[in-house]
Amino acid sequence: MARLLFVGVFLAHFVPTAFAQELLVDVRVNIEQLPAEARVRLTNFRQTILDYLNRHRWTNSTEFETDEDRIQCQIEFTFLSANVNVAPAQYSAQMFIGASRPIYRSLRASSLLRMLDANVNFFYDERQSVLIHNELVFTPLASLLDYYAYLILAFDADTFDKQGGTQLFTKAFNIRQLAQSQATGNFARGWRVDDGGGDNRAQMIQEYLDPRFLPFRDEFYAYHYNGLDEFHKDPDKARRRIADSLKKIAELDARFPRSLVIKRFFEAKAIEIGEVFKNASPELKQEVYAILRRVDPSRGSVYEPYFTGTGGETAGGRK
Repeated sequence: MARLLFVGVFLAHFVPTAFAQELLVDVRVNIEQLPAEARVRLTNFRQTILDYLNRHRWTNSTEFETDEDRIQCQIEFTFLSANVNVAPAQYSAQMFIGASRPIYRSLRASSLLRMLDANVNFFYDERQSVLIHNELVFTPLASLLDYYAYLILAFDADTFDKQGGTQLFTKAFNIRQLAQSQATGNFARGWRVDDGGGDNRAQMIQEYLDPRFLPFRDEFYAYHYNGLDEFHKDPDKARRRIADSLKKIAELDARFPRSLVIKRFFEAKAIEIGEVFKNASPELKQEVYAILRRVDPSRGSVYEPYFTGTGGETAGGRK
C-alpha cells in the first residue's frame, strides 16, 4: 500500500497541487526567558521557520499532493539565552520536535516522534526574513532544520515501506557530517557523539543507519503497517502483531541497552501503546505489560492505568 493510496482513501475529492510540499509544520516560540531587546529581534522568527520548513520541497516524491497528505509536525523553540552584542545575534534554545502520520481507516494519528533537543545554538539575523537552503554549507539554524526535516520524513517512510527511509536518514547523516567538519564553538554542540551524555543528534542518526538496528526499523514498520493499519480489519490480530513487534524491540534493547532509537520509540509511543492494549485480553495485557516494565521502566506510571486499571476505547476500537 503506497502512502499516496493510503491517504487517498480519505482524499478522493481533493484536486492535487502540482508542487506540494511534504511537511505541514506548526511552529511555536517561547521567548519568556529573554530580555526585551532580544525578544524584539525575534519578532519574525516564527514566520521564517514556518516558511522554510513548509515551503521547501524536500523530496521528489509524488505522494504528498494535498495539505491532507502532508506530515503533521510540531516544533517549539524555548529560548534560554541570547547574545545581542554580536552580529548577527546568537541564541541558545531547547527544541521540541513532534510528528505523526494517520492510521489507516481511522480518524486518529500515530505519533512518530516526540523528543526534546536540549542543545540548540544558532545565530539569527532579524533583517534576513528568508533562510537559504544549501545542504553543502553548514549554517547552524538551517542545517538544524534540514536535519530534523529529513529525520521526520525518514520516520514516515519507514512506516509505509520496510526500511523505506534509508535515503532520507542518509541525508540527515550527511548533514551531521557537514556539521562535524564545519561547525565551530557553541554551534558544534549536539553534533558530536559525546555531547549530552550520548543523547544527541550525531549519535541518534548514526544508530538509525547502523546495521545492528535494522531489525528495529523492520519492527517499526511492522508495528505501523501490519499492526495499527490493520485494526479496522481485526483488532485482536493487530494487537497480537504489535505485541510481537514490542517483544522483538525489547530483545534488541537487551542486546544494545540505552540505545537512542529505542528511547525515541517509547517517548513517542507510550500513550499509544496503552490505548492499543487497554481493551486487550487479560493474557495479552499481562504479556505486554511485562515487556514494557522491562524495556521502558521509567514510564511505569504512564502504562499502569492502561494495564492494571479499567479501560475505555482503544485505538482500534475507534476505527
